[in-house]
Amino acid sequence: MVKSIMKKSHLKLIIVIVSVFCSISIFACGKNKSIKLPLNYYPISERLTPNDMKVQNPSANGGKIVFAVYADENYEIYAMGYDGSNPIRLTFNDTNDYCPSISFDGKKIVYTSFIRYGQSNDEIFIMDADGRNQVRLTENSFTDGNPSFSKDCKYIAFDSSKEFNSQIYIMDINGKNQRQLTFDDKNNSSPVFSPDGKKIAYSAYSFSSQGVRSDICVIDIKTGKITQLTDNGFMNSNPSYSPDGKFIVFDSNRDGNSEIYIMESDGKNQTRLTNNTFLDSEPVFLPDGHRIVFVGHRSGDEGLSLYIMDLLKKQ
Repeated sequence: MVKSIMKKSHLKLIIVIVSVFCSISIFACGKNKSIKLPLNYYPISERLTPNDMKVQNPSANGGKIVFAVYADENYEIYAMGYDGSNPIRLTFNDTNDYCPSISFDGKKIVYTSFIRYGQSNDEIFIMDADGRNQVRLTENSFTDGNPSFSKDCKYIAFDSSKEFNSQIYIMDINGKNQRQLTFDDKNNSSPVFSPDGKKIAYSAYSFSSQGVRSDICVIDIKTGKITQLTDNGFMNSNPSYSPDGKFIVFDSNRDGNSEIYIMESDGKNQTRLTNNTFLDSEPVFLPDGHRIVFVGHRSGDEGLSLYIMDLLKKQ
């Protein structure tokens, strides 16, 4: 009788262990869904903001998407959930506040603000994620803009026209120890840190008799070595790293109009993700690594809206 009870107990224990193991395995598989390039399909995308809200410059982290909205005759910073829920205005200034970047922990937002009085140029500010405690970080007679956080939130990358043409800089989160990284004859802008903090991807604009072009470049912060990832004579801009650092999304007009593309972080397997008549631009990854928020519109009488796509879902 005792042996029978013990056998049943052991059987129940084995069933419980197997069940838990299976649950963990399924959960792990769900969490580790991988993206492999090139994709042979266009992912599904859906709109997050209403048609009457003119938006630009999304950034996503910490459960929030922050972005700029044209309101009260200038741009202001807004925030909302990843699903478009609970939009809230964060800045209420009589000037343009735009190009926000939210820290990886979702606690701070760094952004560009146009100083209308005196210098009349763009400067960089930082604030809490609820819009409080706005603090100016840069102060000079040149244009400073397009800031973004390092993953550890210790540094901010930005572009500045201190050297006549725009170059890439980094500084401490309090605005101190500003250091120039690029020194070439291109106009370099829109820098973003790699997740490991060792590199910065950015857009490099150049001008010639054939017109203007831009390419995605990556600079090694320690060595200063620059690697150009795109080279097709068209506009390739606004790079954003995936959370694991394996991919970079960006926009390009290589196929006629601005569309969203993805590539491996070394520039291989460049793949188009959107296929629309009108503009799609400014893509950024969500922390899950397979959803991307971007700016776009779908008809000529429609304003720019925020859209979200899922790389794991086919059209």
